Amino acid sequence: MRGHRFFFMGLCGLAGACAARAVPPSGDGAASARHYIVEHRAQLQREIEIGSGASLRDLARVVDCREIAELGRTLHRKRASIFPVPAPSDDEVADRVLAILTDETQLVCRDLELGPNRPFNAGRRHVLTAGD
Repeated sequence: MRGHRFFFMGLCGLAGACAARAVPPSGDGAASARHYIVEHRAQLQREIEIGSGASLRDLARVVDCREIAELGRTLHRKRASIFPVPAPSDDEVADRVLAILTDETQLVCRDLELGPNRPFNAGRRHVLTAGD
């Protein structure tokens, strides 16, 4: 009996530890993307200058962009607005990149789609009625 109590307490502790992490909900890549952009700003800035690179591909994976090559080209074209002079803060860069990823629909960034038809939209369900 005593072993079961420790097992239960261990599970509760693990659940609490997992709940303490700030994990964004499925289908909302904005928080993850913001974190990634801030953490990897220097690499992203270099790769945006040339239009491709591993950090840009990783960013595309974070927000599930279907058009990775177009992502690099789009950010490259808009690099002056992302990194104006004087240099913006990391948060400002993240805001600018996220705005581009959201506004440029040809990139198809699925985890930034916030409408009711986005994939894996939690809470959206069809209730069958007698007529269905």
